[in-house]
Amino acid sequence: MAATLLLTALATTMLLVLAHMRTDEVISQSAGTTVTVVREGESLEALAARVWPDAPIDVTVARTADLNSLDGTAVQAGSRLLVPDSTRG
Repeated sequence: MAATLLLTALATTMLLVLAHMRTDEVISQSAGTTVTVVREGESLEALAARVWPDAPIDVTVARTADLNSLDGTAVQAGSRLLVPDSTRG
């Protein structure tokens, strides 16, 4: 009985996590943003140049920091960040 309850709770949690991830993606796309993953050794400035190469880096860095409520420009490899959508200047 306890095992069944535990498995049910785990399955429910996983479904909620997956639903949340999909919701974030849909919301971010409709808001003119997209989700990207910070690469190993990548700074916020390098990420900005990669995802929106035609825009001024300082503008993209500021918008990315604002979208993600970052204090400063430090980012960690593997982090998922919302970034401005390059198709919507």
